[in-house]
Amino acid sequence: MRRFALLAGLAGVLAGCASQPTVTIPPSVSVSEFKTLSFSPQRIEFDARVLIQNSMPGDLEVQKVDWAVDLNDHELRKDSLTGVRNTNANGSQTLYFSFHVLMKDAVAQEPVKVTFRGAVFPAPRYGMGPLQFTKSLEITIPKPPDVVYTGLEGELFSEAFRLNLQLTNTNDFPVTLMTVTTFLVINDKNYTLLNTAGSFDMDAEEARLVALQMLNPPGKDLVKSLNLAKNPNPPFYIMGTVTFKTPNGLVYVPLSLAEALP
Repeated sequence: MRRFALLAGLAGVLAGCASQPTVTIPPSVSVSEFKTLSFSPQRIEFDARVLIQNSMPGDLEVQKVDWAVDLNDHELRKDSLTGVRNTNANGSQTLYFSFHVLMKDAVAQEPVKVTFRGAVFPAPRYGMGPLQFTKSLEITIPKPPDVVYTGLEGELFSEAFRLNLQLTNTNDFPVTLMTVTTFLVINDKNYTLLNTAGSFDMDAEEARLVALQMLNPPGKDLVKSLNLAKNPNPPFYIMGTVTFKTPNGLVYVPLSLAEALP
């Protein structure tokens, strides 16, 4: 009888242990990256990444992801993402988001605070609520550089021909000049210009000279086709884009200068 009682008690302890619920850490969601990509006169481009970490022993099915963008704490836009693949058991996945803020809206509300927020909605069968995420950026909009035409060198349309610009960094922080993509327009004809200096760093408020040369210069015979004899000083236009790299991303500056040949 005593042995039977001991066995019964042991069985009861084991049954009690077996009935204890398994502790499962719920999935978590966070904004793993949020940054500006580029600035142009029209818009500011942003990139955001949301990390889903699933600590459960089974796959996590996501019904949808609602997300929104606030500009200085006022909702600017909202959207919903569906078709998200399952997150593996004890695994993770990253969701990628790209969006923009119009420059006219941002400039009107400087200083600029942009908030990316939202929620991941697990499938109803899990019985859990939405998993929230949010992250804010306070950004300084870079100022465009001053660009001044400083003159020509060499004979027009020859290999020695150079067109010179002075670029001034108008910001109080250093930038890197990446590219100067331009073309010369004379008598309605376009000629591609190359930046001979390549990329270089510019300190705050520093000015640098940039020499542009023609790609595949057509030679002196082109003077006749342009009819420069009748108009030796025709107007010309320097068109294109100057690209700078700043701590907050790339800055694209359109270039449009009207001059006259000497």
